[in-house]
Amino acid sequence: MRTFLNSLVGALAALACLASASFAQTTDRSPSLTVDDILGLESIERADLSPDGRWLVYEKRGAYDSLPSVEFGGRSVWTIMDLWLVDLRSDAPPTRLLPNEGLGLQRVAWSPDGERLLITRLQGDRFEYGIVTLRDRAVQWTGLTPDMPPNGAFAEWAAHDTLVLLASEDGRLPASLRYDRDMTARRSSAWATTARGREPARTVIEARHGVLSPETPSPQNVLVRLNALTGERKTLMQGRVADFAVAPDGTSVAVTWKGDAVPLSEPELVQLENESRLRLSIIDLDAERNVTSFAGLDVAPHLMRWSPDARAVLVWARQDGERWRDGALWSLSAQKTTRFNLANLVVGTSAEVTAGVKAEWIGSSPVIQARTPDSERRDWHRLSSDGTPAILTAELRVPPGRISASTGTAAYVFADGGYWEMTAQGVRPLAVGDAVVREAVQAGDIYRPRRQKMNEPPRRPWSVGLDENDEGVVISADGRVLSAPFGPIGEDRVLALSRDRAVVLRRVGLAENLIVQTGLGSRQLDVVNAGLAGIDLPTPKAVSHLDIHGRPVTSWLFLPDGADIKGVIVKVYPGWADNLVWADPWTMTYSTRPAVFVAAGYAYLSPFLPADQPAAGRGEAFEKGVDLAIDAALKAEPQLPRDRLVLWGHSFGGYATLEIATRSERFRGYIASSSYSDMQGVWGEFDPGARIMPEDGGLFRLNQGWTETTQAALGAPPWVKPDDYAASSPFLRADRIRAPVLFLTADMDFTPATQAERMFSAILRTGGEARMVTYWGEQHLLWSPANIRDYYGQIFGWLERVLRGTETVTPSAPVSLPRTEPNLRSSPS
Repeated sequence: MRTFLNSLVGALAALACLASASFAQTTDRSPSLTVDDILGLESIERADLSPDGRWLVYEKRGAYDSLPSVEFGGRSVWTIMDLWLVDLRSDAPPTRLLPNEGLGLQRVAWSPDGERLLITRLQGDRFEYGIVTLRDRAVQWTGLTPDMPPNGAFAEWAAHDTLVLLASEDGRLPASLRYDRDMTARRSSAWATTARGREPARTVIEARHGVLSPETPSPQNVLVRLNALTGERKTLMQGRVADFAVAPDGTSVAVTWKGDAVPLSEPELVQLENESRLRLSIIDLDAERNVTSFAGLDVAPHLMRWSPDARAVLVWARQDGERWRDGALWSLSAQKTTRFNLANLVVGTSAEVTAGVKAEWIGSSPVIQARTPDSERRDWHRLSSDGTPAILTAELRVPPGRISASTGTAAYVFADGGYWEMTAQGVRPLAVGDAVVREAVQAGDIYRPRRQKMNEPPRRPWSVGLDENDEGVVISADGRVLSAPFGPIGEDRVLALSRDRAVVLRRVGLAENLIVQTGLGSRQLDVVNAGLAGIDLPTPKAVSHLDIHGRPVTSWLFLPDGADIKGVIVKVYPGWADNLVWADPWTMTYSTRPAVFVAAGYAYLSPFLPADQPAAGRGEAFEKGVDLAIDAALKAEPQLPRDRLVLWGHSFGGYATLEIATRSERFRGYIASSSYSDMQGVWGEFDPGARIMPEDGGLFRLNQGWTETTQAALGAPPWVKPDDYAASSPFLRADRIRAPVLFLTADMDFTPATQAERMFSAILRTGGEARMVTYWGEQHLLWSPANIRDYYGQIFGWLERVLRGTETVTPSAPVSLPRTEPNLRSSPS
């Protein structure tokens, strides 16, 4: 086993060793995870089976540290993405879909007949749609730049030869790509303009009646109908399109677009609501001038579901002036507008409603997940325009949280160890023998719009389940098993499913094997990170204990090999405990991993802390909660060094860390990354992007909503509840901190860097010990490979200082830098 060097002379040595991944190697154990292992990971991303079942296309990403630039933040990985194709009717190995087009390719959607594939290409400043014909592998580049709203669709096939695309009006990149790059570029340009002294460099915004008005208008986009055969295109709508959905028969498209601004906090402040009202229009694609709009309705972004017969679209909407919780499900069509009766049902608070209402069609009636006023149980209910809602899942012990599949007349769910059909009359079990089954959930697409993730189950008469042996089975609408088992897929990441095959990623160490499974057996298609198959990842140990309210909870403890444990890292985040050893290479990259610290000889405890604490007693609750988890871990593992504890938290966890630091004397030191400290300051802080790019949205709801309505939950602005703001601000108790604090922050973080700066200033003023590291051009998470290496190095250096008394010095030698050219480290087998 490779272990981190046992003795480090100062933080300089720690940084240098971390940066170069210098680990001692022994021969009796498998190697352990290093930072360079993580940054060198390749990845197989999304995969799609064509509708005709012949083709599999998948995305393959180069090694993360081969990125030529991280100017697009987390989406910079798009520039090192390629597309690979498999002909499932042959035994031929995967081949690059477009070998002459370079990197930067991603799949979007198959045409209904499977003969064409819509893709995108990001290379340099150019981002565009392309249409690949599978017959000859020819690609037609459209010249259209995709616009990707944060909560909306940007491309759908309306027919085998017709696309509906959302595109930038002037060719500028979508906000999700230009945010990082434009923020830094505009700042540099503004500084240069001021330095020349010939023209002003300024940003102007105005506030009037609760509405923000930037000097520069918001960018517009266009909704286009494109003929994939001829290239003919027609503009369907121009303006500020937020989302759209094509009807199942391809004859209409429902479109939401940004209307007038919603005054801040009128009628109430909701963190996740849009800054503009979303209006809905239905466009007849056969007669484009036939447009139906619905004045006075503000549509929520999480639901826009067409009925199976394509006659109406289901939305959650409120009338202008209503609160979101007082809205309703609406059925909208060119012929009829229906508001459904929600009598005696509680869908949620306004915050819960804007986070997402779950609903679907069963025939001509909608069903919704909701509870009654006297219960916390959320069942599925059938609604009507004038009748009383009818509960459908009352006989189930645990109602299903999601719908697995749906048809025109029924929805299908997994619940209580079985498979059920849900109709307008209720639920009935579907026979699958004596086996207990649960749903085989497909890996999520992080770029998919929120409404499609939560409210658009596939319309098909079958689902894929797992039996008690983790064998995959396809279950039909009448309960029959349609094919032989896929084989064990319970531990695999399922990327794509059809009636007769599953495409999965199987991990061995850090290697990922792409496998297609059928009733006839398995076939390995590709592998990435093959050289890291022997990496030893630790298994977390569950630590059961009671929380401060006497409720049973589980914390997770990662233990290193051997008896010489350097110390215990206690990583806090209220409301959540981390048992995540592995998810996927992308997730491994963007956040610190417990396995790296375990490999270096540290124990790592992720304690469960309740998050729902009132402002006045929150700090004390966090302190008591973390003590309970630590005491339980020490009881379970007496060899843990109880006198060498370091508390660490990120974001809200960083805030909890500082709250505990002002009260506890149990820890040798603290690490607060992207941490909040002064609630009044958070409430009024601008988002860094809004300072220089206000036309993309002021985002004032983000910090005001956070402090008033979500995690901080102070309920009102500072002038209404000044005492609560003070009680929740560890900045005002900074003089009570008795151990050194490492602050990690970034200038583009939505958690303001000033929060760490003021806390550091207070510790400096009171004679305490602290260190602050600011990363430039980074956000809430770090994306630069060099910064990620340094981030780990700073933490390891800090651990050495506070646990071993090593002096901290500023490193004079640069850390190792990433390569400058993409380097694909593996190839299809």
